[in-house]
Amino acid sequence: MRKPRPNSYNPAQALHLITSDRQGAALSCPSCSGKIKRDPNKAPPPPLSHVTLTCTNCGRFARYIAGAA
Repeated sequence: MRKPRPNSYNPAQALHLITSDRQGAALSCPSCSGKIKRDPNKAPPPPLSHVTLTCTNCGRFARYIAGAA
């Protein structure tokens, strides 16, 4: 039996969400249009810190490293 996968965005959705976050645009879930919770909430985040973007409705998430690339 396979382990259930955590809900995550497909690569195109994740890249769009991460790009919007880095540009400081308002965020909404590409799947359900729900609100996005950002952890850490500090903007801009400290360099090389892990940022998690999670939808409060469907629970999907995307992660990236701030200041990378």
